[in-house]
This record gives sequence, structure tokens and C-alpha cells, in this order.
Amino acid sequence: MKILLFYINLNQGGVQRMMVNVANFFDHKGDEVTFFLARDQGQYRENLNPGVKILSAETDNRFKLLFKLRTLLRKHEFDTMFTAVPHFNIIALLAKAFANANCKLILSERSNTLEEFKESPWGMYKLSFFLIPILYRFANGIVAVSHGVADDLAKVALISKKNISVIYNPAFNRQMHLNRHLEVAFPWPKDEETKFLIGVGRLTPQKDFGTLIQALNYIPNPKVKLIIVGEGDELEKLTAYSEALGLTDRVFFAGFQLNPIAWIAKCDVFVLSSLWEGFGNIVVEALAAGVTIVSTDCKSGPSEIIEQGKYGYLTPVGNPEEMAKTIQRALESPMDMAAQISRAEMFDVDIILKNYEVLFKN
Repeated sequence: MKILLFYINLNQGGVQRMMVNVANFFDHKGDEVTFFLARDQGQYRENLNPGVKILSAETDNRFKLLFKLRTLLRKHEFDTMFTAVPHFNIIALLAKAFANANCKLILSERSNTLEEFKESPWGMYKLSFFLIPILYRFANGIVAVSHGVADDLAKVALISKKNISVIYNPAFNRQMHLNRHLEVAFPWPKDEETKFLIGVGRLTPQKDFGTLIQALNYIPNPKVKLIIVGEGDELEKLTAYSEALGLTDRVFFAGFQLNPIAWIAKCDVFVLSSLWEGFGNIVVEALAAGVTIVSTDCKSGPSEIIEQGKYGYLTPVGNPEEMAKTIQRALESPMDMAAQISRAEMFDVDIILKNYEVLFKN
């Protein structure tokens, strides 16, 4: 089977990580896998199997990208094309039509469609949402990464939820059992009284790390500290905010880390402070680390991953006082490590991607 994966780049991000997992899975199966990227760049590029071919348009212009994809589809015969997020889904639909290509096109929604539309600025990305109810019905298959995403997408796309396949992200792999024991360059204190919280993700408004920093401020114990792993446009703003609250000795910014599970495993509580998600790969990674989880009860995936509080504590979105109280409960009553790891294994790459294999072939 000849498979084409189409996306923007391989930078830090849950979508990129998922696409790499898909590429490696089918490459391992002996299929011919090609990545077509807007830009050939990103930290996850080194995680790709050597057998995966990379082609790049080297443009950020969506119209140029559309016509380069059309040319590629005319030149090569692919069996299946797989893409993600609204504007790339739309480009793929149009390119396939313009090229009169016979390949199956599988779209995927990785985030909450309604929240993404409401929160995104005006531009090509937001405009693409208006084409969802017109064009998505022409896809051969549509994947949503959680039931919450599927519910909202069905409303936006004006299609039946029965036409959407809910496939959770392949967010766990056996290598995580080894990676959680890796050493990290951080001056960990030797006393048992110091407790570490950790948040991981792109430093963007969606992740709402400001609320997490504010929640730390509501925890009076100076021995409770916070590590934030990730990079993004809000670094300067978040650094200034922690300084304004007098938390410079309690908040640490660790930048992007290729194996965040090694950091998570050395902390006491993982906190997801997001305003919304589609799934939440990093929540699965925190489960795999065996740590206790606090997550906002945001749309759409995290509450499904931790089964409405069975494998973690849920807290209201954007409420630092309640988040602080929930974190303190988590510190006082940690979850069972073996149960956390067992739950993570339910999202194993080999288990989840068999669903994609069926979808791609049928």
C-alpha cells in the first residue's frame, strides 16, 4: 500500500507526534510511506524510520501548497492520503478533486472544532472552518480523536456521527517504559519534603499555563515547585508573570524536551491546565510515567483518558483557586502507579494503529 501523509511540519506538537507514529507503523508493516510537508523541519524528524520518504513544498502559502499537492497527486498514484486539522484537510480535499486522483482520503480532527474556531484569529485557518460543512462529506473517511471531538465535528460538518470513526491517539509505546528512567539535567533537591508539579506543552494561550502558575501561588508551601516543559510565544509573558508573583524560586522553565516522560516521572503531580484539547497525548504520557494527574475538565479528550476521574483528578477550566485545592488533594492522595501505567498501555501504538490499518485498507 502506498500511503501519503500530509501536514505542515514535524515541529513540537501532538499532531506531529501522532503522524510520526502512523508513518513508522505502516513503514514497519512494509508499506511505502511518504510525508509531504509544507516545511521539512522539526524536532520529531529524527524519530522517523529511515524508510519513510520526505517531500517538502517549502512554502507557507496555502495556495501554493494546494497546487504543489495537486501536482504530486497527478504525478504519483497513492492508495491512501491521510491528513489532519481543518485547513490541511480542506487543502487535501481540493487538491484531490483538482488532480482527479483516485486515492482514498482520510481526514482527521485532532482538536475541538468549535473551540478552535472560536479562539483562532481571523485568517486562512479560521476561514477554512466555513468549508467544513461543504467539503468534509466528500472524504472517504473521517477520524476524531475523542468522542467529544466527534460530537462537535458532527454538528459543524452537518454529518451524522455514525460517519465519524473515533480512534484515540496512539500515544503510548513500549519505549516509554525505558524513557521514564532516563536522567535529566536538573538540580533535583535531595530532601523528601520538596514536591514538584509539572506541566508540559506548547507555551500558547490554549494551554493556559498562566492559570497553573497562579494556582501555585495559592499553594502557600514554598516546598511545592513547578516545572514547565515546552517552548512557544508565551515564554516571555509567563516568565514575567511568575516574577511578578514572586515565584522565581518556585517556577522553572525547562524548554522543549524530546522525552518529557523522563521529566514527568521524576515529579509528584502532572498538571494539564488547558482551556481545550482534542485528546491530550501528554496525559497518556503522564499515565505511563506512573504519576498522579490533575487535569482541567476541558473539552474534549482528557476526561475520557482518565475516565472521568478514575485515573486522575479533574478541576474546572480557568479556576486557579480550585486548581490549587485539587493539586493539594493529589499531593496528599496520589494514584496507584501500577494502575496508571496499565491505563496508559490501553493507548498502545500497536493496538490503536490497527484501527487505522483497517480504515486505510477498507
